[in-house]
Amino acid sequence: MMMPRETPSPVDLPDPIVDDIEGFGWASTAIAVAAIVLLATNSVSLKDWIDDQPPSPLQARAADVADTWLTAMRAIGIAGPRDVLHDAWKDAENARFPEKSVDDAAR
Repeated sequence: MMMPRETPSPVDLPDPIVDDIEGFGWASTAIAVAAIVLLATNSVSLKDWIDDQPPSPLQARAADVADTWLTAMRAIGIAGPRDVLHDAWKDAENARFPEKSVDDAAR
């Protein structure tokens, strides 16, 4: 005997209350915190993105601001962990396995 896909509940439960305002506030806070953390800890990406934009007076001013911001984040040490991880990643990318010579392969 097949059971119906949705078995009705013996108890009538009210629909859940959805508070759109509270959810919007929570989501806005989470996005703002993430943006601030990324702006502080990954300021190199902001600078690189601005440097990739087409040259203009606005881009030049933004590049100066981004460079100042990156210098400040490095001075207080917030950008340090990202720089260490990036350097380790680049070292791993550049790692090479030792090449075997023809004589070693024949042994």
